[in-house]
Amino acid sequence: MNHKELAHQFMKQYLDKNRSIVLDMTCGNGYDTYFLAEHTKHVYAIDIQKQAILSTYDKTSMYSNITYYLSDHSLLDYKKIAPFTGAIYNLGYLPRSDKHVITEVSSTIQSLDAIWEHLSDFVVIACYLKHDGGYEEYEAVKAYLESKDVKYQTLKYETELSPVTFLVDLSNTES
Repeated sequence: MNHKELAHQFMKQYLDKNRSIVLDMTCGNGYDTYFLAEHTKHVYAIDIQKQAILSTYDKTSMYSNITYYLSDHSLLDYKKIAPFTGAIYNLGYLPRSDKHVITEVSSTIQSLDAIWEHLSDFVVIACYLKHDGGYEEYEAVKAYLESKDVKYQTLKYETELSPVTFLVDLSNTES
């Protein structure tokens, strides 16, 4: 299984079509939003790039349980839409787009801080290391998780462009 399939399998154990409300913090081309819309009550799909929101909408327009936000994930007021079962991040850049538009350490950590207290079950964070700032963002996410003293698994692959993915279980933790 690839990292996306393993991440989806991990999230599935927490998801309930009648109660789960989740965040796709970097919706990109919509693959995670699509998966989440099938398995949850509601999905908030967030991305800073209009191209990503449009791509996600095209892939998921048959679902009525998605709210789309064209915004930096660190700038939303999550208190207004909380609580959340979980969240997923795919950090880096939007595939097949401008590779200079990337997620940044500061906004990623700021968004984690903004949602952390509102999460009940899980966080999945895929860090792509092979672009400018990617390794630094991975290090910052790892340090953030270690500071929270939470249980997580790390998925690593030997191929050059594969991400390091953190699967974080919050279900038995005091956030």
